[in-house]
Amino acid sequence: MPESAPRPNPPVLDPWPDRLRNLATIMVIGIHVSAPIAHAQGCDFIGSWWWAGNFWNSLTRPAVPLFVMLSGYLLLSKDYVLPLFLKRRFARVLIPAVFWMLIYSFYNFKARGNPATIADALKGVITGPVHYHFWFIYLIIGLYLIYPVLRGWVRTAQESDYLYFLIMCAIGTWGYKILAVFAGIHLGIHFELFTNNCGYFVLGYYLGARAEAHLPRLCTRSTAAWLIVLGTIATMGATYVLNVFFPADKTQTFFYDYLTPNVAVSATGWFLLVKIAFNRSPLLDIERDFSAASFGIYFVHVLVMDWWGKTGYWHSLHHPAFMAPILAALIAMVSFMVISLIRVMPGGQKIT
Repeated sequence: MPESAPRPNPPVLDPWPDRLRNLATIMVIGIHVSAPIAHAQGCDFIGSWWWAGNFWNSLTRPAVPLFVMLSGYLLLSKDYVLPLFLKRRFARVLIPAVFWMLIYSFYNFKARGNPATIADALKGVITGPVHYHFWFIYLIIGLYLIYPVLRGWVRTAQESDYLYFLIMCAIGTWGYKILAVFAGIHLGIHFELFTNNCGYFVLGYYLGARAEAHLPRLCTRSTAAWLIVLGTIATMGATYVLNVFFPADKTQTFFYDYLTPNVAVSATGWFLLVKIAFNRSPLLDIERDFSAASFGIYFVHVLVMDWWGKTGYWHSLHHPAFMAPILAALIAMVSFMVISLIRVMPGGQKIT
């Protein structure tokens, strides 16, 4: 019998998307560790404790935009048959989301007595977000729903089309919000498609698939690093100004918001830096496994963080300049271990 033809080797995928996903996952944990310090009322805004919390919180704020941008790059770069896409994507998100929402509903009931009934718990799953970090699930579902419309557009769009779209997103998101929050002016025009995270979704595709060819000066290590530095400093400085000069206002944390120009600048820098500087060496097994577990880590890390807090390891146990990153690393490590254990159990991968 003739020997069978050798099977072609599977295509070698770029390692940077997994590394960017891992970075964003750790950044989310960093936010939840440092935010209580940076958001605290009545702080000494000259003291080192608040500035340390402000630094770590500002540095890690691009986490959610990076997730959205990465999703935009990965999804909009491919063609999917619509029914199959919706079936796979919603199964990938909804099954683990519902499972963990029920877990957190029970956790909240034991901790605070809310939700008080099963009916309240089921209602909370629909109206959301059940727990403070679950709002991202509702965001990603909305982006999945708009993917089929955007996929056809990004394929034929010219540079001027992208420029127009991103400018309108800046106006419809940043401009609208700044006018509403600081001037009390609510524009009568509703920008619809150009609001919230849709701009990050398209920006991720553009930076990942087109920017290197059309904007080569943007796609350098030095430019990416400067964007990170400038965006982080802008977040820190603007937050300080609001807290010191407008202490009675309710906008002190405005520039920590993901939908602000300062965070967008920093997120663009991180996206480009990882794509340019961390795309050569192949993925280590630990990197690949962490990336595969990232969705589950996102779900479970708040439970792990609360557990660390109950054991005495919390953000202000020692100076947050070094306690915040240490605690974030511990939470990431334990969360990864928990999810890795779940993933080897029957059905574990479906809920993580």
